[in-house]
Amino acid sequence: MNGWLIVNGFLASAKFDDLYALLTAAFAAHGVHLMRFPNTAFTTPLGDYPRPCTCPDAVQPDFVVFWDKDIALARRLEAVGLPVFNSADAVATCDDKAKTALALAKAGLRTPRTILGPKTFEGIGYTTAAFLNEAARTLGFPFVMKESYGSFGQQVHLVHTLAEAESVLQTFGHKEFILQEFIASSRGRDLRLNVVGDRVVATLLRTSATDFRSNVTLGGTAVAHAPTAAQAQAALDAAKAVGATFAGVDILFGPDDDPIVCEVNSNPHFRSTLDATGVNLAEAIAEQVMQSL
Repeated sequence: MNGWLIVNGFLASAKFDDLYALLTAAFAAHGVHLMRFPNTAFTTPLGDYPRPCTCPDAVQPDFVVFWDKDIALARRLEAVGLPVFNSADAVATCDDKAKTALALAKAGLRTPRTILGPKTFEGIGYTTAAFLNEAARTLGFPFVMKESYGSFGQQVHLVHTLAEAESVLQTFGHKEFILQEFIASSRGRDLRLNVVGDRVVATLLRTSATDFRSNVTLGGTAVAHAPTAAQAQAALDAAKAVGATFAGVDILFGPDDDPIVCEVNSNPHFRSTLDATGVNLAEAIAEQVMQSL
């Protein structure tokens, strides 16, 4: 059996190469040759079979592991009948925080109260910030402002005043964003539950003493953690709500440590999970994909 691992051709770093190597080795353990190709290699015209131009004789795959956010390419691969993990719809939902919030709300999951930012256009920007007044009355200060697209806790801001919110808004330019209730009981701490199929395979407790965000990339620390049944179920329900075969689900601590779903990541970076727990998420992903096939 052969598979393709699709990655982004513009994100080249040892951090990403490490993940790709773990995935390749995990599938090799199942006797599967997983060939890696960047999204930049797929320049064949629509209507032609999407073969990588860098390797036109590449064996047609039985499936695709899609470790990118090039949704149009994912849809093109699906259009020729290839099973794609995660699916284009799942990646599209997770990549856009507004779409994630809508999917979680539709599933009836508890999340921070969320307001979708009004759309503007490039070259116009947010010429009025009057809508922030109503958002502030609804959410209270402080509240969180997030660009709809972003990773590793970046483009996430905690604002304490209307002037501060207006200042952050101007940095967004014409980018889409959401506003969210700040869960004070979870300041500087959250859980990353790694879901594969119908199980939580590893959980991290992430904490930061210096930032309201707990991302390891931003200086937070991570240790292995045993989630409660409620936390685990919330993560499973969140992954199902976005249609993900595998996902990293971020859970906040409510006032009574009850779970509040914050975000769902369709291609989570799992090196910190491996280092802290000894659990290699790539192995669970490979096993789940093989079972699905």
